[in-house]
Amino acid sequence: MQWNEFFDSYGIKTVTKTDKAKSAYVTNSEQNAVIRAAGVKPSTARPATPFSIFLLNEKVPSVQASYYNSERSTAAHRPPEPRIGREFISNWLEIGDQVLIGNVGTDLFALKLNISTDETKLVEGIANVNPDAIFAKANRAKGKPKTTSVTRNDFVRDPYIVRAALLRSLGKCEMPGCKTILFEKEGNVPYLEVHHIQPLSEEGYDTLENAAALCPNCHREQHHGKLKAERRLQLREVIALKTAALPK
Repeated sequence: MQWNEFFDSYGIKTVTKTDKAKSAYVTNSEQNAVIRAAGVKPSTARPATPFSIFLLNEKVPSVQASYYNSERSTAAHRPPEPRIGREFISNWLEIGDQVLIGNVGTDLFALKLNISTDETKLVEGIANVNPDAIFAKANRAKGKPKTTSVTRNDFVRDPYIVRAALLRSLGKCEMPGCKTILFEKEGNVPYLEVHHIQPLSEEGYDTLENAAALCPNCHREQHHGKLKAERRLQLREVIALKTAALPK
């Protein structure tokens, strides 16, 4: 990914055994520049003043961190080095994690690069913290989008099952309780989308009993809604009954 499209500045480093053993994550020069760009300077207080680092692509939205210079003995003849302490290193990072620290204005974000993510999730995470930054970046976008080549494998669906599910629906969304008013496509036919109740990607079968004709809203809810598991069970029960009553 082009990280500079998401952050004003960023730096990347891999967590070492020393970082974990000392409970002090030693930042590199790029990450130090990011932290300072967000307005955070090494704390002179002990214990160091805490601040929040927002986590992207994690269940926990943020961790408490501290930023301070290590104490060196005069015999070491080495300057103090900046470190991050508290929850950032003790509760979140493990040895070998490749961690990105980036800023959007004065907000600091962190992301583990060894965990898969996508651009949409990154933007959603930043928007939850700093929505104004999202508007600013969107308003700067100009011209045509870039193109990319995509190769993927798709399931070959049985067209008879699709048609049978639409016929069974009688032109109405098959999700229990749905009151959506369907728009009509050409031919004055109500628009419905055929959805596999247990997705094919989750070992579901391409059968009529596993197919439901849904309005676009209920279809998207089955893929992204927070109650999708509960709604799936309701849908499965209704479709099983409707299918059992059909001609064999």
